[in-house]
Amino acid sequence: MKKKALIFTAVFGIIFLAVLLFSASIFKSAMAQKEEGHEAAAAAAKEKTELTTADKVETFVGKQKYYVVAGTDKHDAKMYVWVPAGKKAKILSKKASDGISSDKAAKIVQDAGLVSKLKDVHPARENNVLLWEVTYLNKDGQYSFSYVDFTSGKILKNITP
Repeated sequence: MKKKALIFTAVFGIIFLAVLLFSASIFKSAMAQKEEGHEAAAAAAKEKTELTTADKVETFVGKQKYYVVAGTDKHDAKMYVWVPAGKKAKILSKKASDGISSDKAAKIVQDAGLVSKLKDVHPARENNVLLWEVTYLNKDGQYSFSYVDFTSGKILKNITP
């Protein structure tokens, strides 16, 4: 009986270890894809705009995929550059002072009475419209998104999947 229990434990341990290693491999691959293209986007942003320092690069996927590069220009003014993943759209840039802040975008959505719990705020883009994507749990506990115009602060779209 002890021998069967030992064999079962060994087989179970080997299977568990294999599943763990496979899961780690998938996770590593997914994280690599998340950051894929960031260096090229930062280089393109520096080459095509006034950006001199790239502090952070985020990936935004809406109707199209964009990389949003946050950094500073030669006057140390904070700016954002939206770099398309494809060649069809053009690179757009704005100084942070030309738009509302992420905190202001979150406050606008909260003041509209949509938010139960704020999750995150990221720069976004749809076609040539620069946005803030505000993610939150709504009053019903559903994960939701609001898109706030980067320049005007107007809520353009609310989505609850």
